[in-house]
Amino acid sequence: MAGSPGKTNEENAIVERTVRRLYGRWQDDRQVEENAAALVTLLVKSGIRDEDELVELAMIANGKRYDPANGSFL
Repeated sequence: MAGSPGKTNEENAIVERTVRRLYGRWQDDRQVEENAAALVTLLVKSGIRDEDELVELAMIANGKRYDPANGSFL
């Protein structure tokens, strides 16, 4: 998972560790992993830095894509 523009190294590291905790090294569905990374990135940018909390919130989303425009999971 490469770093994204606009994210600090610390934010990138938190997102990478969280997604690795969720899916380990191998995830069959790349889209699920990308959805989780996008959600965790949004949560980190909003100020959540606790990795246990990030893992829990991402698990609740169950790999669905989050639409911040209307707050739904697709």
